[in-house]
Amino acid sequence: MVAASEKAKGRVLLPKNVVPLKYDLTLDVDLDKFIFDGNEKVELQVVEETATIVLHSKELLIKHVTFTPQGGKPIELIGLAHNLRHHTLAFTFASPLPVGLGELHVVYQGSHNNQMAGFYRSGYTDIAGKSKVMVSTQFESLDARRAFPCWDEPGVKAVFEVTLVIPRALTAFSNMPEVESSEQSGTGKRVLRYAPTPKMSTYLLAFVVGEFDFVQDMTKHGVMVRVYTPPGKAEEGRFGLRVAKDTLDLYDDFFAVPYPLPKLDMVAIPEFAMGAMENWGLVTYREVDILINEHKASSQQKQRVATVVAHELAHQWFGNLVTMQWWDDLWLNEGFASWTENYATDILFPDWLMWEQFTIDAQNAALNLDSLRTSHPIQVPIAHAEEVEQVFDAISYCKGASVVRMLHAVLGPADFKRGLQLYMQRHQYSNTETFDLWNAWEKVSGKPIGQMMASWTEQMGYPIVRVEQADLTDGKAYLTVSQSWFLVEGALSKEEESKLWTVPLLYGTAASVNGSTGVRPDLQILTFKTDTIEVPLRGPNDWVKLNLGQHAPLRVLYPPVLLARLAAGVRDKTLPATDRAGLLMDCFNLTKKGEIPATQLLTLIKAYEQEDNSTVWEALAQVLTALDKLLIQAPEIRKRFGHFASSLVKPAALKVGWDPRSDDGHLGKLLRATLINLLSLFCWSEPEVLGEARRRFEAILLNPLDVATLPTEYKVPVLSMVLKAGHQYEFDQVMRLYRDAPSNVEKKQVYNAIGATSDPKLKRRVLDWALQDIKLQDFFYPIGSVSSSSHEGLELAWDFFKLNLPQLKAKLATASSSLMDAVIVYSCGSFSTAEKADEIETFFRENPLPSSQRKIAQTLERIRINARFLDRLRSEIGNSAFWKKLAGEV
Repeated sequence: MVAASEKAKGRVLLPKNVVPLKYDLTLDVDLDKFIFDGNEKVELQVVEETATIVLHSKELLIKHVTFTPQGGKPIELIGLAHNLRHHTLAFTFASPLPVGLGELHVVYQGSHNNQMAGFYRSGYTDIAGKSKVMVSTQFESLDARRAFPCWDEPGVKAVFEVTLVIPRALTAFSNMPEVESSEQSGTGKRVLRYAPTPKMSTYLLAFVVGEFDFVQDMTKHGVMVRVYTPPGKAEEGRFGLRVAKDTLDLYDDFFAVPYPLPKLDMVAIPEFAMGAMENWGLVTYREVDILINEHKASSQQKQRVATVVAHELAHQWFGNLVTMQWWDDLWLNEGFASWTENYATDILFPDWLMWEQFTIDAQNAALNLDSLRTSHPIQVPIAHAEEVEQVFDAISYCKGASVVRMLHAVLGPADFKRGLQLYMQRHQYSNTETFDLWNAWEKVSGKPIGQMMASWTEQMGYPIVRVEQADLTDGKAYLTVSQSWFLVEGALSKEEESKLWTVPLLYGTAASVNGSTGVRPDLQILTFKTDTIEVPLRGPNDWVKLNLGQHAPLRVLYPPVLLARLAAGVRDKTLPATDRAGLLMDCFNLTKKGEIPATQLLTLIKAYEQEDNSTVWEALAQVLTALDKLLIQAPEIRKRFGHFASSLVKPAALKVGWDPRSDDGHLGKLLRATLINLLSLFCWSEPEVLGEARRRFEAILLNPLDVATLPTEYKVPVLSMVLKAGHQYEFDQVMRLYRDAPSNVEKKQVYNAIGATSDPKLKRRVLDWALQDIKLQDFFYPIGSVSSSSHEGLELAWDFFKLNLPQLKAKLATASSSLMDAVIVYSCGSFSTAEKADEIETFFRENPLPSSQRKIAQTLERIRINARFLDRLRSEIGNSAFWKKLAGEV
């Protein structure tokens, strides 16, 4: 394991000679001029005598500064220096500040920007059609400094006392309950004071000012929970409220430390860069991630709201109560909350089978990104705090969650839970590093957790476990296995070949699976380059599955004899759904890597022709869609592949049908959505499919609220099919649906479909519309809709990006770099030729975007991987004989 002292080397931190203890912060907002006046008093501990205080500040106008030692007289400020690179201010005083307590007083002014960062403004239209503005905060990671001068580092915790001065007609709230309200004479404003917060990091402070309705309920443990919504939309907060109330009680018991604040507010924000933000006691959300009409909402929408709420509430403990010391342990926040969102949702909604879905959703996203040389370790070194913006990605979130899930399987539920409870008790209201969590689990389990987990969190990548030899005799399978670093492309150096992981490998056979009790896997820890596994077999054709349950984030390569038995387990469904999906994802990525031929992959896919599980079909959809996208540049192969995909999709879609059924359940609706989406890709031009899509489209033109005829689950693929087959009329009607949409959910459906129009001129209109008229939080969705519609759409989107980069930079300005990352990926990420990769690389070399450097590098690597994969597909499945043979197989 890396020592703490080594990790701290190179970090750019504020001096430790002065420590804030408590901020007394008054903000007077002006929503006409979009400015706020700040009056800040910070109780400080001067640790070492110094004449200079250095703290963070960004885009603030400093008007007045004094320092007063406890019991002494104010010391005059004689110098003020800005460091624009590090966003710091240095206050230099006329004489050294004595060791001990004192008060820093700063009077300043800031602005409510429109960049979704800091104390920013959002515009929206109320139920009466009037334009309104509200203001709210987004401080993670580095934007508290845009609202008040502060020590803006996660390891510097303090107490906050907030006072807000707001227009009398508006409502405001902060992390803690309001304790005093008074009228400000002659100004038409109210002064609201809030209770002191617990000791916490700056990025968790929050305040919101605007017009709101709300719904509320009390948890069993006595915490008041409210969901604040735009006026007139309170009922859309009911589902999120119910999830939050139940989740808080669940976490109280799970962590054995009660939620420590007297209330929990959750607020829908009209413009929001992320999905949500876990501010302690005042969680903010993008509207689509908290507000839904439960009677109209799709299964996807309900699941999204439930998991986002469960994620943010997990942070109230894991991140807020116990906080990472520095940003290189961001995964302690995000990885664990990403695991917990599934844990909590699975308990609240057991029929959703969240862990089954996890393996082809979050875990597969992590494996895809971490198979690149341009990936990074879970614990990524962060020197400058600004670097953290580039690691809010699938490694910190999804790989982090995957290794937590793996550890849960190794420890078992009891020790896992006891270790977490010990961790919370030891470190509440303080800061930790990863080894503190390992130590807690080691204490309760007696197992060398730190040693095992270091290989997963401190080094980049993950292993491929190869079955080098399989001896199937005497009712047993003797397997010789090896491990090495899985890179989807490129040879390993001698040093890289020596990389090892401590791999907890769960395995089993059909005899290990019992319909009433589930899977009973065996466990072997792989610590060496090679090892052997002895597995009892039930019969001469029994399958053997390594990584049973997909608990470890890795890939497994089987020899043909074992793969054939697993394919039989796919056909007869003795192989559990999680493993049917995991086997397919492994084989697809091994085909991309060149470890198995494409003919073998397609033969395996055919084994799924009787599949009826929603999660497995989602895995099939990912693979079929990825192959189709690649084959755009190989039209003859694509045509044959399209017939093959259609032969799988149509029978399954026919069985499920278009109309909801009383016995669908959550997963039945997800399955129908997946299959109709595949129809829109492979069968959209067939008369019966297109006719059904048009019929349902015409029905919602007459009645946009008719969710019986066109359920929300598959509205986007229906709109896409009609647009692909249509012209100006269909485009205009879809845009009318957008203009009449009652919520952002309906608007987002149009964003994701509108680029499917077959008319190049209309595609260009969509791109212009996205840049000019759509909110910052959403404008990249229509761009993605155009680029994913066809090869022509992809070229149009990339040309649009190149031509309009200055306007894109101006629109994004100082907003989160994640927004530019999204535009880059949507504009050029789906190319698959080396020539196009070279063109894109040259463009970004000549037009550098430093904050998106990592995302650009990953995008280029993926394009080059896909180019080589496409060449292999041309050579391996380019002949008609193979396709005839595949069609004739049983």
